Amino acid sequence: MKKLQNSILDSVMRNIKTTAIALLTIVVSLGLCSYSSVPSSDEFGQQAADSQQVVSFRSPNCGCCEGWIEHMRANGFQVEDHVVDDIEAVNQEHHLPADLTSCHTAIASGYVIEGHVPAADVRRLLAEKPDVVGITVPGMPMGSPGMESGDVRQPYTVYTFTEEGTPEVFQEHS
Repeated sequence: MKKLQNSILDSVMRNIKTTAIALLTIVVSLGLCSYSSVPSSDEFGQQAADSQQVVSFRSPNCGCCEGWIEHMRANGFQVEDHVVDDIEAVNQEHHLPADLTSCHTAIASGYVIEGHVPAADVRRLLAEKPDVVGITVPGMPMGSPGMESGDVRQPYTVYTFTEEGTPEVFQEHS
């Protein structure tokens, strides 16, 4: 009788393990197919180790973000574009203060690039390698890369920012 119970128990345990593995495989597959989670900067920081590689996160409803990506590509950067449902979650992950955010976030060589930062400023950041989290153009100033509209140009400032969120002027554009 005990052998029969052990045999049944072994069979049940094998079925549970097989079912658990199948369920785990399905969950992982669905997680990879429906991109709703926000990848960590560590995951994409390694992919962006080459200074020409930029990994961009943007909302599905923002055309100006596509304009910025085109600007970066036209200036020699390879841009990996990720459309995400929750850009605020990306901003929170990278400790961006609300007053420094824009409509898209990118990672280049471990630095956060927030908003409509010109490619020349990204190159300067990557060359100088300051001890900051990244650079940002807060808001969406007219005339910045991706926000072009004929001859309309607003002056804007590119800021660096630290983990504490402290901004400093990096470059002014007029």
